[in-house]
Amino acid sequence: MRQLFTWRFVAVVAALAGLALFLNAVVADDDPLAAVLETEVVDRRIDLIAAVFTMESSDDFAVGADGLTRGFLDFTLDNRKVLRVAPGTSGQVDCRLSSISSCVVFVDLLGEAVVWFAVLPRAERNTVELPPILDLEEGYALFENGWQIKYPPVIDRVCEGEDIVSFSDFLRRFGPGSTTVVDVDTQQVLRVRCAGEDRVEVTTTTLAPIDLPTPDGGEPVPGEEIDENDGVVEVPATLVEDGTDNVTGNIDEN
Repeated sequence: MRQLFTWRFVAVVAALAGLALFLNAVVADDDPLAAVLETEVVDRRIDLIAAVFTMESSDDFAVGADGLTRGFLDFTLDNRKVLRVAPGTSGQVDCRLSSISSCVVFVDLLGEAVVWFAVLPRAERNTVELPPILDLEEGYALFENGWQIKYPPVIDRVCEGEDIVSFSDFLRRFGPGSTTVVDVDTQQVLRVRCAGEDRVEVTTTTLAPIDLPTPDGGEPVPGEEIDENDGVVEVPATLVEDGTDNVTGNIDEN
């Protein structure tokens, strides 16, 4: 009887089986590596945004490479309430722990317990500047890092010379690269700025001089001026948007 399987045929089959086992092992080992390399974005609905008066930490406090805290960290807020972060809490610290009244804490709470926190520098007028908003959903502004922060019925948009009909129009045309300003007092998004726009600055307007007639009805006297505002000082529109009331008063002619 003829031999059905030669040694060469058996060798080829064995080689194919070994190759299949090797590829399976490589793919199996690759999955955990891919899971490590891909950073998962966790949704963080911010329950508290508060100005920090001081921070006090234990000697061993640190935020590890895994994003979890070692040791204790206590925040004394501006209202003198103390907020404690326990060891093993997820968080980030981007403000000097020794600073006084210069930081703001964003907190995700479970009851009274801190489950996540972030400490950022406080900007002018008790605000914090954040990256662009991706979308608005159910009363919250959504950010790329997973943060969710409340927003008011109207979000101010600072884009000089641009006609923006809606916030959706802003996101579509100017969203990438924009800056989001969060108000600490209201714990909401206050305004958004287009890329390249500076912070709000006070501007003034100079009126053209007006010649006054002489008392005897003669020719106007050049060089004499009158203020058409009649003692009223107008606040620039940028300040009105910030909630600053109009200011009135007498102008010192000297």
